[in-house]
Amino acid sequence: MRTIIFATAIRYLTPLFLLFSVYILFRGHNHPGGGFIGGLIGSIAFVFHALAHGSDHTVNTYFRLKLYSQEGKQPEHASPQYMWDLVRANTWKRAEEVTPVNWRYYIVRVRPAYMMALGLFLASISGVPGLLQGKPYMTASWLELEIPIIGTLGTPTLFDAGVYLLVLGMVLKMVFTMSKE
Repeated sequence: MRTIIFATAIRYLTPLFLLFSVYILFRGHNHPGGGFIGGLIGSIAFVFHALAHGSDHTVNTYFRLKLYSQEGKQPEHASPQYMWDLVRANTWKRAEEVTPVNWRYYIVRVRPAYMMALGLFLASISGVPGLLQGKPYMTASWLELEIPIIGTLGTPTLFDAGVYLLVLGMVLKMVFTMSKE
C-alpha cells in the first residue's frame, strides 16, 4: 500500500500524531487519557509510517541517531565555542558543516526493547517516593511547581510516562517483527 498520496500524507501526519500522543499523555491526570492511550496513539504514527515507507526506512528515520563529535578536541573544561559547535553539529546543518575530517560520528539505535525496559523501570520507580515518605507504595507525590500547559508534575506523571514508553515499545516491537516476515 505504498502510494504517493499516502506517503506524503504520512510525512505530515506523523509529527501531528506524536504531538497529540504527548498531549494525551499529560492530559490524563485530570481528564481521560494517560500513558496507555498516548502510547497507542504514538505507535499509530510509526505504524502508518512503516506501512507507507517500509519498516527499514522508519527505523532509519526515527530510531537511528547519528551523534557527532570532534576528534582530539575534548578539553576538560569545554569552551562555549566547542559546546556550541557540538550542539550545532548534532542538531542543525549536519550535511554542510560536519563533513570535515576532524568530525566523527556514532550511530545510536533506539531499540523498542530498550524503550520497554525504560518504561517498566520508570513505572516501577514511581512508587518509591511514597515508600520514602513512610506511606504505601504508589502513593502520589506532587511537586509545588506548576508548568503552564502540562500542569503539576508528580509521581503519577512519571508512572504515565513509563506506561507510555512501555506501550510504545511493545507495539513497535510487534510491528517491526511482523514486517520483517
